[in-house]
Order: sequence, then C-alpha cells, then structure tokens
Amino acid sequence: MNARVAQAPVDGCPVADRELDVTRMNCPLPILRTKAEIARMNIGEVLCVKYVRQEYVRELEMFSQQTGNRIVHTAVGSEYCSTWIQKGSSTA
Repeated sequence: MNARVAQAPVDGCPVADRELDVTRMNCPLPILRTKAEIARMNIGEVLCVKYVRQEYVRELEMFSQQTGNRIVHTAVGSEYCSTWIQKGSSTA
C-alpha cells in the first residue's frame, strides 16, 4: 500500500496525518485508493494525496463534497500536485 504516516510539513503546507502517493496510478484507482484511505482515518485527520494529473484536483473536490470531507490546501509543483483533505463526520 502507498499510504504512510506523514513526516514534517513542507514549505508552509498543512501538516498531514497520512500521505497517499497515487502518481503512478490510472483512473479509477486514485479516487478508489483515496476513498479507502480516508475510510481508515479518524474524523479530523488530514490526508495528503500526491498525484501528477492536475485534473485530479476536480475529482478530489467532488469526492470531498459528496462525502463530507474538506479540502484544506492544494499545491501545484513542477513534478506533481498535492491536495490535503480533512476527514469530516460524514461517511457517505
């Protein structure tokens, strides 16, 4: 599994409780892995998802709206993008 407990924050980005690297996965695996990882987390914990397709941020936004989670921050880098998602109280 690609999820791990997060290390120190990078350049002012939010602190994440867990990280998930989906940079080498094709659709629909990134969203399925994100959903599975958030299901294992406690309410209030933050997951940092690392991905290469910038379009994936829209999928994460829709997923978060539908499941009651919250996008905390998104960063676009030269090699990959990262989005921090805080688990909400809904388990949809």
